[in-house]
Parts: sequence; structure tokens; C-alpha cells
Amino acid sequence: MKRTKIISVILAASIAAAAFAGCKKKEPKTTNVIVVTQQTTVQQTTTEETTNNNPAPVINTETPRETYTPISTEETTKKPTPTKKPTSTPAPTPSVKIASHVKDEANVIKDDAALEAKLAEFEKATKIIPVVYTVKTNLKGDEFRTYVKNIYKNNYKDQNHFLIVYRVSKSGGGWSWTSSIGTKAYNKLKKAGIAGTYSSDLSKALSGNKDKGKAFISFFNDAQKKLAP
Repeated sequence: MKRTKIISVILAASIAAAAFAGCKKKEPKTTNVIVVTQQTTVQQTTTEETTNNNPAPVINTETPRETYTPISTEETTKKPTPTKKPTSTPAPTPSVKIASHVKDEANVIKDDAALEAKLAEFEKATKIIPVVYTVKTNLKGDEFRTYVKNIYKNNYKDQNHFLIVYRVSKSGGGWSWTSSIGTKAYNKLKKAGIAGTYSSDLSKALSGNKDKGKAFISFFNDAQKKLAP
């Protein structure tokens, strides 16, 4: 009798286990969803605006060196200085006014409108204001650099201009160019990695093309790609 009860209990347990197993099989399978959260650290960068007292470069193509001259556009009150005796070549005080991006007094640019359009596009893309001014003059060396610097100061009260003055010698001594750049514009060139190369790039473009307008367009096309890719 006891043996019969034990067998009955085992059978009952087996039936219950089978029923439980059957119930488990009927339950829908679940898929584990692993939520991955990735924490990113935002690097905060600060851009320090340069002051007008910081140097901006004046590039001279007549000598193999770069000179850095402050371009100050702030109105300053200066003490009167005693008048100096006139020299054979007085210091230039240009009164030229440049209303647009291009002023071709030397008549070396065949298509002023095409260059004007390119420089306007460059300004829109980079926020740097390019100006190309060509002039016939026998000034050279430090006098020509002073001339270019004064053109910037007399025309622009900001630090966003990139002024290039292309010089043709009146006495047939060839050509050269000098640039005067505001500190904000120069910092953008420096950030793009072309502050140290644009001088040679422009000289190469001007030397390799008789059409100086096309040479400037080619130079600014390449510079724009690096500044605003």
C-alpha cells in the first residue's frame, strides 16, 4: 500500500512538472534590450579677439624677409612734432580711397568685374574683406611698405581687411606687391594654416600668369578652399 502511494505521488509530481513545463513553453520569448549610453565631453574653446595693438604682417616681395608692423585703426591724439627738413623722397601720405574690392590704377587687370565678383564671393565665405589695388610708383622697400600701411589706415577702421597693393615701377623696374592685413583677418589665415604660405603662393600665381586679374582669382580660389572648405 505504501509502495502504491509513493508511485502515485511520483506520477502526480511528474504530471505537474510536465504541465508546468508546458505552461512555460507557451510563454512568449523576450529579447533583452541593452541600452548603451555614451557620455561625450564637449571641449570648450575660447577665441580671444586680438587688439589693435597686436602686430599685423606687412609682406614685402622685394626682400626675402617678413616684417611685422602694427596696423592701428584707432584714432589717437599725438603731440605735435617739429617739422623736418624735406628729403629727396618725402614720406608718402596716400589719399587714395578704395570703395570696392578692386582699384586698378596701373591698368594690369583685364577683367575688373570678374575679379570683383571673386573677391565679393571670398568675403561672403570667409568674412575677410579682400582688396586689390594696383598702382604705378617708384616707391620701394620701406617707403612702399609705409605707403601700403597708410592706405589701410586711411581707408579702413577695422581689423578684417586683407589689402594687397600691386606695384608697377614707373621707370621700368618691374613689379612687386605688399600686403597689409588687419589682425582679425590675419588670425583667420593663421588658423587655416596659410599665414606663412600665402605670400609665396601669391607671388607664384602672379609670376606665372601675364593676366594679373586671373592670377589674383586663382590665388583667392585656393585660399577660399582652405579658409572655408
